[in-house]
Amino acid sequence: MDKKGFTLLEVTICIFIMGLTITALLNLLKWSNAKYAAVASSWKERSCFTEARIWLRKQILYKNKFDLSLKDLSENVSCPAGYNYNELSLRKHDNETFFIKISIYEDRNGNGLADSNETTSRLFCFRKRLV
Repeated sequence: MDKKGFTLLEVTICIFIMGLTITALLNLLKWSNAKYAAVASSWKERSCFTEARIWLRKQILYKNKFDLSLKDLSENVSCPAGYNYNELSLRKHDNETFFIKISIYEDRNGNGLADSNETTSRLFCFRKRLV
């Protein structure tokens, strides 16, 4: 007897293996996309902190301005699109040392508020140079 074609068991196993392969590939695609999005947006975060650090250093070290507010920072230093400043705290340790904490947020959900999973903060230490 000459049979042509595949049995039901062979077809079922083939479809099962194809499903496993496609699921693994889709998970890999999702992970790669998330990793790419994190790398692609990290330059914006670094840019925001760098510009803020430079402006704050000039204000404190050269202009001796110690009453900085979040409004001053937001008006004078711009962040890339989608990023905003959330918090600014200035603490004078002694006459030459200052600690500044800046918090920014990426408004991913578009509500205009800094949610806990959208914020990032950095602490900077500025020290006056003795001449």
